[in-house]
Amino acid sequence: MKTTIAMFLLVLVTAGCGSKKPIQQPPQGVQAQAIDPQAGVSADGLRFSAVVMPDSEVPLGFRIPGYVVSLKQVRGQDGRMRDIAEGDRVSRGAVLVRIRPAEYQDKVRQASSQAGAAEAVALKAQLDFDRAKRLYDSQSITKADFDSARAQYDATQEQLKSARALTSEAEIALRDTSLIAPFDGDIVKKAVELGAFVGPGASLFAVASTDTVKIVVGVPDTAVRSVKVGQPVEVAIDAFPTRTFRARISRMSSAADPITRNFEVEVAIPNHDHLLKVGMIGSLQLASTEGANRTPTLLAPLSAIVQGKDGKYGVFVVSRSSAGEVAQLRSVEVGAVNGSEISVVHGLQAGDRIITTGANLLKDGQRVEVLQ
Repeated sequence: MKTTIAMFLLVLVTAGCGSKKPIQQPPQGVQAQAIDPQAGVSADGLRFSAVVMPDSEVPLGFRIPGYVVSLKQVRGQDGRMRDIAEGDRVSRGAVLVRIRPAEYQDKVRQASSQAGAAEAVALKAQLDFDRAKRLYDSQSITKADFDSARAQYDATQEQLKSARALTSEAEIALRDTSLIAPFDGDIVKKAVELGAFVGPGASLFAVASTDTVKIVVGVPDTAVRSVKVGQPVEVAIDAFPTRTFRARISRMSSAADPITRNFEVEVAIPNHDHLLKVGMIGSLQLASTEGANRTPTLLAPLSAIVQGKDGKYGVFVVSRSSAGEVAQLRSVEVGAVNGSEISVVHGLQAGDRIITTGANLLKDGQRVEVLQ
C-alpha cells in the first residue's frame, strides 16, 4: 500500500514538472510622447532661451561716509514731486543723492589755510634765497650760508606742494558728497533713504544703460564655428508675441566655459524706444549658415536619451507586438542641446512614440505599459 501511494505521488510530481510554464513578468510602467517637428527650430539652426540684460550696469556709492541730506526729486504720475525710485530714468550728470557737506567744507577751509601759510613761508624762503644768491655771487657770504638758504628754499617748496595736495584732496572729498549719474540710464536698484548714514563703498544705486540691450547665450563648439561677429539675428520676446526684434552678434568669447564647454555669444539689440526691459524673457535662433534653408528638425527630451555599452546614443521607441507594447531600442545621432531638449539628426521619424521617463531601467524588447 505504501509503495502504491509513493508511485502515485511520483507520477503527480513528474506531470507537474512537465507542464510548468515560465512566469510572465509584468510590463514596466513608463511615460512616452510622440515627437513632431518643432516650429521655429531647424536642423541648420539652434534656438536658445534668452534673458534681456542692460548694455552696461554700474553700481554707485560714496567713497566717503556721511548722512544723506537730499535725494533727487522727480515728478510722479499724480503731479507731485517725490524721491527718485527704481524704474526712473536719469540723465548723465544728474545728482542722485547728497550727503552732509559741512565737515568736508571745514576740511577744505582748513587745508586752504594751511596752504596759504605754506605759500607765505615759501615766498619768504625764495626771497632769502634770491638775496643769498646775489651775495654769494659777489662773494659777500660763504658757501655754507648760501647752501643753507638754498636748502630752506627747497624745503618750503616741498611743504607748499604737500599743502596744496591736501587742499586738492579736501576739495575732491567735498565734490564727492554728491553722487552723480555717469550716463543716461534707468535706475534698476535703490538702497538708500533720506537721513540714512552711508559708509564708503556701499552700493546705493545701480544705473543701467538700456538704449541698447543684450542677451548672452552659450553656443556649443559644434555650432560656434559658423557664428560670426556682426551676423544678423532675430530675437523673439515673450512680452511682445507679435513682434520680432532685429539684432546683431556683438561679441563672441575666444575660450569655452570650463564647466559647460560652451562659448559665450553676446547679441546686441537696439532699444531706443525702451520697450525692452531688463529681465524680459525671449528666444533667438542662430543659423549655422547665413541664408540657409531652414527645415524642421526633431527635438527629444534629454531624459529619453540612453547610452549603450558601445558609447552610442539611443532612445526606446514604443512598438506593438503580439505580446503587447514593447520598448524597442533605436540608435540615434544627436545634435545640439536646446534647453532641456536635444535635437535628433538621424534615427527617428515624426510621430514616433519615445519613452521619456524610465528609459534607463529598460532592456531592448521589454514589455511596457504607457502611463497616462
